[in-house]
Amino acid sequence: MSQLAHQTIPIKKFGPPSVLAIETQPGRAVGDDEVAIDVRYSGINFADLQMRLGFYPDAPKRPFVPGYEVSGLVSHVGKNVTDFSPGDPVIAGTYFGGYASSVTLPAHQVFPLPSSMDLASGAALPVAFFTAHLALFEMGRIRKGDRVLIECATGGVGTLAVQMARHVGAEVVGLTSTPSKKGYIAELGATPMTAKELEADTSVAGFDFILNASGGRAVSRQLDRLAMTGRMVCMGLNSGVKDGKRDFLRLGWAALTTPRLPVFSLMNRNAGVFGLNALHVLRDPTWVKKLTERFADVSTMGLHPHVSKVFSAGDVASAHEFIAKKQAVGKVLLEWS
Repeated sequence: MSQLAHQTIPIKKFGPPSVLAIETQPGRAVGDDEVAIDVRYSGINFADLQMRLGFYPDAPKRPFVPGYEVSGLVSHVGKNVTDFSPGDPVIAGTYFGGYASSVTLPAHQVFPLPSSMDLASGAALPVAFFTAHLALFEMGRIRKGDRVLIECATGGVGTLAVQMARHVGAEVVGLTSTPSKKGYIAELGATPMTAKELEADTSVAGFDFILNASGGRAVSRQLDRLAMTGRMVCMGLNSGVKDGKRDFLRLGWAALTTPRLPVFSLMNRNAGVFGLNALHVLRDPTWVKKLTERFADVSTMGLHPHVSKVFSAGDVASAHEFIAKKQAVGKVLLEWS
């Protein structure tokens, strides 16, 4: 059965938030192994801002629709799909295409909405959960008693990362660039610090695990804070973007100052550095299956994604500006009526 026309928000050219606007796109047939979803909420990630600015190397050729995660109600299922029925509340990972009022996806990318969540919380879950889980448990192998530094503690990934680390009994320091957000970090059970406070206080060290999202010089500075056999996972270059504006000089400086670490240097430090691109992992069928099985941790760990603010889909430019100006605490969503 073919789907009706639906609305999307494509990136046709790079630039400020104002380049984003809703357009109508034709529908397509639902495949035998696919699920069609009437989207209620689309999650926004910092990567979407980088795509809009032209700084995201994995983005498809323009024009393309950004967005990695949605929640909504199943509208149609393919003939081979037995796990879902029309009307089921679900969440899904979209691998681009999530800024849309309707999506049609392979069934293995769709998950039942956890009973403890509403659709808004559900849309804030997929990217943050899978990224944090990969960083902390597959790469970082954190465990009870570890000292953990979460650099992006007030973002979507950071919020869940702090909760995961606290659940296994780790001692967590959460960083923010905005002093007013320190109270939120404390509510999550972590010790709050600003990045400037950490830089000024060299006694805060001995970390068994560090989650780094900024790249640049922060990587070298944080390496010095690792304990013997400590691990760092680097998952971004956020320091290359400021206030949501294109700044090639800033991006170049961030890339230039991100250290190229020779093996002998790490041997002498007795430390490890990992690089994480969750999108690449989630394109591997073996890892999709493995991480899908870990989705039960959402309930067993009592994880609660935090929704900072919901914008109407037509106000997507304001949503991007809100994130770029570091006003968000947790996840920002687009709502489709």
